[in-house]
Amino acid sequence: MNDFFESVQQDTQSIREYLRSRNRDSGIVIHPSGLVYKIVAPGNGIDTIHLDQTPTVIFKRSLLREERLIESSQNLPTKFDGRKLKDHIAGWQIGLRLITKGGHIIMYIPSSLAFGSTGIPGTIPPDAILVCDVKLVDFK
Repeated sequence: MNDFFESVQQDTQSIREYLRSRNRDSGIVIHPSGLVYKIVAPGNGIDTIHLDQTPTVIFKRSLLREERLIESSQNLPTKFDGRKLKDHIAGWQIGLRLITKGGHIIMYIPSSLAFGSTGIPGTIPPDAILVCDVKLVDFK
């Protein structure tokens, strides 16, 4: 269990240093989980998604140090085949509940809150820190 917390702490520190070195640390917040985020738009302030609901989002996903787009909804809303929020990575489960419907958040997700030491073969390497730019369009 200590390995998990150490990994998150190291990734969070790495994220902070990376953003600071590029003068992009203005407005960032560090969640107690280790998720680093910036709320671009809070949303309507009323409708908060719950874990058992299915989000509809517009998103872009990249790796922290590469700044290369690895996945995107291509500016189109997606429901990920109806996957509930509880079935998404922990970083999204935490981050999407920090905004409301119509909100926009940029999440810098430590590997332990993303795809961990496994990654996604051919797409996301093991222990990758993700940058996810997400707009919460709707949820049901």
